[in-house]
Amino acid sequence: MRKMMVEVPDELVDLVGGQEQAGHLMTQAAVAELVRRRVISSGRASELLGVSRWDLPDLLNSFEVSVIDLRPEDLKPFR
Repeated sequence: MRKMMVEVPDELVDLVGGQEQAGHLMTQAAVAELVRRRVISSGRASELLGVSRWDLPDLLNSFEVSVIDLRPEDLKPFR
């Protein structure tokens, strides 16, 4: 695991409840964005976050990211 130093406003850290919580939230947000962009799978996301695949949908939903990854062309055979 790699440690990074990121400068964020004090208010942001206070709003999320401290430095540890801010770091955890940033990690979750980054992983959720990678899932949204289809860079990583939901399985890989659950591994990176250390959560079960059963808990992942709720976590991703908090970032408005769906685990179900269907594009309009994926539904054509069902029309």
